[in-house]
Amino acid sequence: ALVSNTGSWMQGAAIPFVAFSLTGSAGAIGVTGFFQYLPFMVMGLVGGSLADRFPRRTLLISTQAAQAACATALFVMVYTGVVTTAWLAGLAFVSGLAAGLNTPVWQSFVAELVSRDLLLNAVTLNSAQFNAARALGPLLTGIIVSGIGVSWAFALNAASFAIVIVVLLGLRVSSDGVRRNVSGGAVAGIRSAGRYVLASPPIRACCMAIAAVAGLGSPLFSYLVVYGEKVLQVSGLRLGILFGAAGIGSVIFTPALLSIAPRIPRSRLLSGAMVLYGISVVATGLAPTYFTVVLALLCFGGAYLAIASTINTSIQLVVRDDLRGTVIAIYLMCLTGALPIGIFLWGKLSDIYGIQPVTIAAGTLLLMVTVLFILTGRFHVMADADAARDAAAA
Repeated sequence: ALVSNTGSWMQGAAIPFVAFSLTGSAGAIGVTGFFQYLPFMVMGLVGGSLADRFPRRTLLISTQAAQAACATALFVMVYTGVVTTAWLAGLAFVSGLAAGLNTPVWQSFVAELVSRDLLLNAVTLNSAQFNAARALGPLLTGIIVSGIGVSWAFALNAASFAIVIVVLLGLRVSSDGVRRNVSGGAVAGIRSAGRYVLASPPIRACCMAIAAVAGLGSPLFSYLVVYGEKVLQVSGLRLGILFGAAGIGSVIFTPALLSIAPRIPRSRLLSGAMVLYGISVVATGLAPTYFTVVLALLCFGGAYLAIASTINTSIQLVVRDDLRGTVIAIYLMCLTGALPIGIFLWGKLSDIYGIQPVTIAAGTLLLMVTVLFILTGRFHVMADADAARDAAAA
């Protein structure tokens, strides 16, 4: 997983770089980002439904192979210099289709590999490796861009998928005790999961929280190339460090999160992490120097790790096994539906007002939404779910 995610983050950092290099416009990043993440919203539901019905390892091998093919095509086009913004957006869209199928299957696959009492640590470690890749991938992209050229980021991503396929082929997985949803068709399964989510206050709260985070705060990562080159006037390795700072922050925060997460209510952890996340976005927009931006991004990454781990764990602990894949897909649809819209709007507004005012405004709005969630008790339902689960276990 670490190898594949590192490659994916390399490509995720390379696509905005190529788009900005071709046009010099933040709006171009918004368009490519929109097409890159939009497929997640639709294909995630399909992937979740498939994860509840078919062997997850087989599905993962298929999605990894499809993403490898797209990365190879991007490498060839960028290396030969024939790539255009349209081709970049188109291949990002096709890769997003495969990634959209892959993500809920992978998240569900984690629950097959560990026992329920180890699920919290497993989810946190899975988030940690994802964020370690988030640190390493963009950093490597910065080194590659300043050295051998951005096209090789796509080549290494293709190779990373091949490695994961080999590992999956050799992995022994026991699906004993994992219930499959075999009743009805895929559409019926999605409807059933949708009703389940609407009837579950904790899962509803998780979906609302991740949509706010993804739409208002997460687009910042896609525009670090604009921030670095236009505001801080850095490139190459220093730009790669800027990309990697968020991931490095999540790695630094991992031991602390593993230690405190079991001891404090998840509602309190999530609300605190969202406040820190919003402050970090605002601080990035206000930061006057390269060093202070890096510090803000370290906190940005650590806060996102806490948010992602808390929300993922909350859902994994309360969801029914036979609906796990589809429910996770609905949660991811909230994330990946808000993200491309946020990226697109950030790009359009940045071309008009500049990247710094947009960053500050988005972070401020996220803080306001978080305070509203806290005051209206949106996060308290997680504590209620914890109490109910503990009572049932007793």
